[in-house]
Amino acid sequence: MKNLKNITLIILLLISGGSCKQDTFFQLSRPVQPPWTSVTEFENAVREPYVLMMGSAWGSPVGTLSLKNYAESDISQLLQGITGANYSINYYNRLYKTLLPEDEISWCFPYLYDVITACNAPLQLLADAAAANKDPFPAMTTSDKELLSRYKGELLFMRGLAYWYLARMYAPPYDPAGTNDKGYFVLRREYTNSATALKNPKLGTVAEVWKAIQEDLEQAKSLLPESYVTTEPAPKGRVNKFAASAMLSRVYFITGQFAKAKTECDYVIGGPYKLDNDPFTPFNLNAGANSDEVIWEIAFFSGSARYDRVPTIFSKCNYNARNGGRGAGGASYSRCTWANLTLAYSTLKQIGWMADGQNGNYTTLPGALKDKRFTTNYCRLGEYRDIPAGISADSVLKFQNTYETAISVITTPQVWEDKHFRAADGRRSNVPMLRLSEFLLTRSIILFNQNDKAGAAADLNVVRERAGLDDILGANITAQDIHNERIRELAAENGDRTYYLIGLRQPIGIGDRDAGKFTPILPPYSDYYWQVPLEEQQLNKAYTK
Repeated sequence: MKNLKNITLIILLLISGGSCKQDTFFQLSRPVQPPWTSVTEFENAVREPYVLMMGSAWGSPVGTLSLKNYAESDISQLLQGITGANYSINYYNRLYKTLLPEDEISWCFPYLYDVITACNAPLQLLADAAAANKDPFPAMTTSDKELLSRYKGELLFMRGLAYWYLARMYAPPYDPAGTNDKGYFVLRREYTNSATALKNPKLGTVAEVWKAIQEDLEQAKSLLPESYVTTEPAPKGRVNKFAASAMLSRVYFITGQFAKAKTECDYVIGGPYKLDNDPFTPFNLNAGANSDEVIWEIAFFSGSARYDRVPTIFSKCNYNARNGGRGAGGASYSRCTWANLTLAYSTLKQIGWMADGQNGNYTTLPGALKDKRFTTNYCRLGEYRDIPAGISADSVLKFQNTYETAISVITTPQVWEDKHFRAADGRRSNVPMLRLSEFLLTRSIILFNQNDKAGAAADLNVVRERAGLDDILGANITAQDIHNERIRELAAENGDRTYYLIGLRQPIGIGDRDAGKFTPILPPYSDYYWQVPLEEQQLNKAYTK
């Protein structure tokens, strides 16, 4: 791993400079030493992309995609007056056409290319060995070759995932009816140590990028086994064939290939997964604890320095929460002062959780009280209240009754997403990346659009029953029923809301925004992307050609 990091550092230094002295840097007096000399060492290369995907505490691609797309969607509300040190105000105001990216969306960009480089280098070693018709390592056993096949599948998965994140943030969505022939960021699927090649990369077109993502994930699925890496303390922290299939379903869905998306959903749903009895379970785990419905997760351990702080901007619970954020009478269940995104009142009315907050009626409706997710995965807080007389600053009662709403700009009740930082060591709570319920709901809308209402209702009702809700008959099901259930189940997870609307080619509405200042983002969403960071544009010749 150390050798791989050194290679990555050299590449980054070369990309960021323009001196002609770099050409002589590669006039080596002796051959490059291979960074891995055995299958055992090669596993370090496979682990590296998983670590890099979490970036830094404030530069996590995982958290940034969730924040950006939740803020830009129609289902979030910006609490005015809570500015804080984050860029969510500009995401919410949809300033992607007028501002260069800053903060989270700028910081996570280089980590995604770190992931790609960390995948390209070992994949190139395997490709070179295959081209020479020889094993990449000496004296390989049958078991070694099986492991190497798995490792290759994991590397392809992680490279495809990195480009999925880049495509979701720094380029317009794929248009099934368009040419998709413009380039927005560098596409590199090979490892190179040529100074000339590093300084003169090529921008991949939207079509090329999505083709590359699909190819990587398809090949990953063909190579990966259905089993998990059982030697890991957290086996689901490494991907398997079902994870590749689930990601392929997302790719096919957002690019309009619905028959293929359904086929992948069929495979995932037919796998070993089932919904947990409690919808809170997937978010309440540390380290090696297991959820039956999680297909792949970012798994954390004590001492990890790469925990993701970004969700504190839109989550009820501070990343510093301890004891599940509920310990010591709630005293450690604190909200960061920059957290400024809650569920939109228009959305709460639409999904049947609040009467009509936009017009001053904040009554919690019976449908919300019956829904297990409302009280576990979300949190309703009242408006600002002064600390009652006689309640000391460190009193448990203060935290239970007043702390979370003791910010004067919050003058009306709010419903917060509350899925993050909920395990015993809050900041190191596992992050579900792929959950079974998502693919039940994806197949449900595909079946509905194919006029299979009975099948659509059957999938929908699996999710509803776990939440404690009544079934919907196939004869009565509507598309809106499926849309609403997806909000209740997946709001603020993995950029799901905008992904879903784009896949269905539906407008991304304005939610609670001022209709005099905002209009929906309409298909084909050709302007809906953020530019790559300014530093990248200035140093990389591909952006100036």
